[in-house]
Amino acid sequence: MATKDKPNNKNLRALFSVICLCIIALGLIVYFSSRSTDTTKVNEATTVAQTTEVQNRVTVKETTEKTETAETSSTTESTAKATTTEKTTTEPATMEETDTNTPYKSFYKYPCEETVINGYTQELVLNETMGDYRSHTAVDFKASAGSKISAINDGLVLSVTKDSLLGKVVEIDHGGKLVAKYCGLDTVNVSEGDYVTIGQAIGTLGTVPFEADSESHLHFETTVDGNVVNPLDVMSKSE
Repeated sequence: MATKDKPNNKNLRALFSVICLCIIALGLIVYFSSRSTDTTKVNEATTVAQTTEVQNRVTVKETTEKTETAETSSTTESTAKATTTEKTTTEPATMEETDTNTPYKSFYKYPCEETVINGYTQELVLNETMGDYRSHTAVDFKASAGSKISAINDGLVLSVTKDSLLGKVVEIDHGGKLVAKYCGLDTVNVSEGDYVTIGQAIGTLGTVPFEADSESHLHFETTVDGNVVNPLDVMSKSE
């Protein structure tokens, strides 16, 4: 009987040892699993979450603001460039030069009668109306009040104005840098920007205020490239 119990005791010890080892192993597994979970939580709280929040606040917001600022600056520069380009390419309209409207070379008609009552001079002469001496850089063509005033050649009307000394004035670009002023008109038949043809009526004669004491006439001035010239020389006419 005693001999039979010894193997049983050995088996119990072995079983007990196995059970203890299992318990110890299970305890180690639980212990290390718990530490791994805690580490993950700490890392997520301190590394992942905080990094994401900082990037969202600093990087995304600032980038958006910089982008909007850059776009605004670019738009402003484009507008400024467009404005500058527009200003530099804007030029005054002018009459195209042809064989029939080149000063000193082409044919011009008289704006009214051919009689000249006061010729062109750069010397000082008495102005009876104003009571002083001044140069007369124009030609006064004799004409009665209300008579028709005609364009001396084809041209582009630059302006229609009223001057205290010259009265109503029609300024026409006749090409070849020739600009003529028809002064002392009563009525005007053209407007700024109109094209006229040689001999076309542009209005009727009135009075030249600063020469009112003179015989009724058209006060006619011409410039070539901005310089005052004798209208009769331009038109190849003689007094």
